[in-house]
Amino acid sequence: MSMDAYIEEVKRRLGGEAEEYIAALSERPKKGLHLNPVKAAGIDISSLGFVVKKLPYGEGCYEVLGGSPTAHPYYRAGLYYMQEPTAMLPVSYADIPGGAKVLDMCAAPGGKSSMAASRLRGSGLLVSNDADRSRAETLRENIVASGYANVLVTNMRAEKLPEAFGCAFDVVIVDAPCSGEGMMRKEPQAALDWSRKNVETCAERQKRILLAADGCLKEGGLLVYSTCTFSEEEDEDNARFMLARGYEEEALSDPYLAAARREIGYKFYPHRYPGEGQYFCLLRKRSSGGGEARHKKLARAGKSDLAKLAEVMDVSGVEIVRVGNMLVSPALDADMPCLMNGVLIASEERDGRLTFSHQAATAFGDRFREREDIPLGDDRIAAYLRGEEISGSARGVCAVCAGGHALGIGKGVGGVIKNKYPKNLRTR
Repeated sequence: MSMDAYIEEVKRRLGGEAEEYIAALSERPKKGLHLNPVKAAGIDISSLGFVVKKLPYGEGCYEVLGGSPTAHPYYRAGLYYMQEPTAMLPVSYADIPGGAKVLDMCAAPGGKSSMAASRLRGSGLLVSNDADRSRAETLRENIVASGYANVLVTNMRAEKLPEAFGCAFDVVIVDAPCSGEGMMRKEPQAALDWSRKNVETCAERQKRILLAADGCLKEGGLLVYSTCTFSEEEDEDNARFMLARGYEEEALSDPYLAAARREIGYKFYPHRYPGEGQYFCLLRKRSSGGGEARHKKLARAGKSDLAKLAEVMDVSGVEIVRVGNMLVSPALDADMPCLMNGVLIASEERDGRLTFSHQAATAFGDRFREREDIPLGDDRIAAYLRGEEISGSARGVCAVCAGGHALGIGKGVGGVIKNKYPKNLRTR
């Protein structure tokens, strides 16, 4: 399909603003990041060598104006997550209390999950799901980097989630797969691929996902619905669909949102707001919710397991279970299929030795008895991230840190730190 069909659609929607919107599509995409409040507490983000501007919403949300945040070792250490500015809006305005149970149904690559986890600050439970296996693996990697221990990563179709969990959640986030108008500045091909048929197909799929979300949400729970597109069929019409099922909208009074207000929800065009574009609405469930699914509990780790772990790290106060040959600090005490349940600390080899995981360092780096802490600016940081051996005084299994924050695992032998950084994460 040609670009002309999409331009005609834009003119129908925006009238006199259409030219301004179309001009905005040729500008450079906006970048943003949000801080991990657990790891980045006390960090002055403006001192790290790139230029940021605080956004007027959300704790720790910034627009990136210059420099490369991904080049700083603190990015690898999980102190912040890169996310375009308007994508931060839905979770920023959602009521997510500490201790809540939260489900992110279409979570990959992990931006909204990362924000939800930052709101929970290690309490409660976050289930991050994606139906696509490869995307769910990327989601898992990003959650591991953040270091949060209260996250369960699943790879299920939306309609399977109510069966797996029941009405267990206080908050359900549906950042639905959509026709992707908010991707057009980053991916110009998206405009050429736009069609009315695709919009209609996406809208029907989104309704199915929303029905599954309803089956996971407690009575009184909050549904956060968002897309990165602008069609009424995928946005307001789907919100109305849920209102007809007994939901009520939670309107917001922030003046920043005034120009984005629609009959239902809020729409952020890239010619009006910094970012690529987003729609969201907050809907409160008023109908009754059903019970939670019951799960078989996991087996506790034995004394010998705990003794082996304690040789390397302080495990006091940490709940640890055994899943096959793996020692895990679970987010959910449930024997169920998943890609990640809390923190995989170590795996037991056939000879009884433990191999400590990368995630053990990202989540529990401050608990390691041996730490090789490399000052920022030291060439050994880049060498470690490339997978090279580095010099160091730590002995045995250790957390390798940059400026006080763990990057991963190493093993110190005779003044050399053998590199255990995951091969798929290494820089060139």
